[in-house]
Amino acid sequence: MEQLKCLRCGVEMEFVGREKIQLGRTGWILGDLPNLVAGALETAIFTCPKCGKLEFFQGDFFDDEGEETGSIAETRCPSCGVSYDLDYPKCPRCGEANPNW
Repeated sequence: MEQLKCLRCGVEMEFVGREKIQLGRTGWILGDLPNLVAGALETAIFTCPKCGKLEFFQGDFFDDEGEETGSIAETRCPSCGVSYDLDYPKCPRCGEANPNW
């Protein structure tokens, strides 16, 4: 996968995952019916570990070689270097607080 730099601070962006974004809108007369037929847009999501900026790209813009589909986004511990789920409040190995929490 191509390495990207954050446009704000220049730090290397981390791949978060692929998600489908719902297209369509709720209308006054038809309600949510247009959402059912509009489909979804597959996106590739990247984040900056320093400033938190998110970038979205078309899902097919990056090849998915080596990616796990449906996995939880991970972060790397700044203290010991172990990778763990982004939603954990602290590192499971050394107990360092998650800087993204």
